[in-house]
Amino acid sequence: MADETGDEEMQMPERAKRMGANINTLVGILSIASSVGMGVWVTANKSRDIEDLQGWRKDFIVQTEANSARVDQRLQAIETRQSTAEGDIKTLGFRMSASEQSVGSVLASIKDLTSSVNELNGM
Repeated sequence: MADETGDEEMQMPERAKRMGANINTLVGILSIASSVGMGVWVTANKSRDIEDLQGWRKDFIVQTEANSARVDQRLQAIETRQSTAEGDIKTLGFRMSASEQSVGSVLASIKDLTSSVNELNGM
């Protein structure tokens, strides 16, 4: 059929008579399958990562408590040594006072002895 200009009319191609799989169908099916597969893979990895994180958290808590216990023991040992040292300092202070008094009495005795010797020499 020709129109007034002499060109043939363009006709619409006929629709396929049977339903067949074409490349678009295959691409669609592959994309859906890969999406489902990736969803399963992500979910499995997420579950594994959460379990790993919970295990790490438990280990961290145990380690932190152990470190805290060690620090507490060290502080108790330091406090014990400090109280012992304070007792030693008090004892040394008392001994120094007693020594100073002894030295004072020895000096007084030496002065008395010196004055007695001077009196005897002067007589």
